[in-house]
Amino acid sequence: MTDEALKNLVSVVSNRKKERVLEKYAGEPIKKAQKAHNRGGVGIIPVRDSLFMRANLMTEHCGATSYETLMRDFHSLLADDSVHSILFDIDSPGGEAGGCSELADAIFSARGQKPIVAYISDYGASAAYWIASACERIYASDSAIVGSIGTQIVTFSGDTEGEIRIVASQSPNKNRDPGTPEGVEALQERADALAGIFIEKVARNRGISPDSVMKNYGQGAVFVGEKAKKKGLVDGISTLENVIAILGEKKVAVTTEAITASFIAEKHPDIAQHFKDLGAASVLEKFDAEQKRVDSIRESAKGLVSDEFCKGLVENGMPAHEAMAAIIKEAQKNPLKAKTDSREAEDSGLSGLNTLPKENARTEGGQSLDERLKATFSMLQKTGTIKLRGIQ
Repeated sequence: MTDEALKNLVSVVSNRKKERVLEKYAGEPIKKAQKAHNRGGVGIIPVRDSLFMRANLMTEHCGATSYETLMRDFHSLLADDSVHSILFDIDSPGGEAGGCSELADAIFSARGQKPIVAYISDYGASAAYWIASACERIYASDSAIVGSIGTQIVTFSGDTEGEIRIVASQSPNKNRDPGTPEGVEALQERADALAGIFIEKVARNRGISPDSVMKNYGQGAVFVGEKAKKKGLVDGISTLENVIAILGEKKVAVTTEAITASFIAEKHPDIAQHFKDLGAASVLEKFDAEQKRVDSIRESAKGLVSDEFCKGLVENGMPAHEAMAAIIKEAQKNPLKAKTDSREAEDSGLSGLNTLPKENARTEGGQSLDERLKATFSMLQKTGTIKLRGIQ
């Protein structure tokens, strides 16, 4: 952690930093998230000021951030279907070591689920850079201060005025006084151990060796903007809005490729079932309409035209009203010969048509062919079988 951040931390973060990152507009709140917000599918997690393991008075009222909140917000974004990409918006000089490694490991393990990117607007040092390094890519502003890879411990000497320490005689090595050589050695050993973990994790996250981190990443120094890029600490120099735009453009590609029938069935089974129900209803409607068409043609053709002629109308898919016109024309052109089967004889509505005289001739009932056709179709209209225009 940088010296200025340590002083800020020890003095209970007395002076809260003002927001320096420039964002066009605030995003929408995200369900179950405490600090994160949604900008058109890009979930943004702010990482601000001194970092603590758990939420406390400083994180709630002094502008600091807890790893606990970051962890919860991160997993909320991973689970939110409205968020397609995740952006850690970092402006922090670092903080406590406890909790940082666990958070960074969670970020690293989630790679591939959604694009995960870090943007450093002003400070991305120490623990804040540890978090950034776990993301798939890191961008920084041209004036960002990046690095400070290493650890240090701040305590007070046993000789500090006004402070008294009492250590149990059974634990002589507990809380060694840093004002003594033994105390310095103990704290140095602890700092080196934490720094070794830090360096190993940064090397893993950035895909390089620990030796490369030691050689090129400054050994605790910080770099500004373009130099941080040249050293390999960040992947590009940009602005927050440009990074959001980059992630937004990725949304189009991902959405176009991802939304398939199998994707909807897996991720949105209720929507898939709705479409299935609509499809089934459509099939049933088509079946009912076809059955009604066939029944109408057969009923209209009964006793007037041959079975072969009626079958042709049905198989050709002719609409019922067009089939009716064809039946009338065929009946006038080729009157059906008398039939003797019982079905025709028992049909009182059509019994007068068993023997058809020539056009305009009179039958025993005194009706011509045209009159009998009209009577038949009038009966079909009354029963609702067909509807015709121009025939009354």
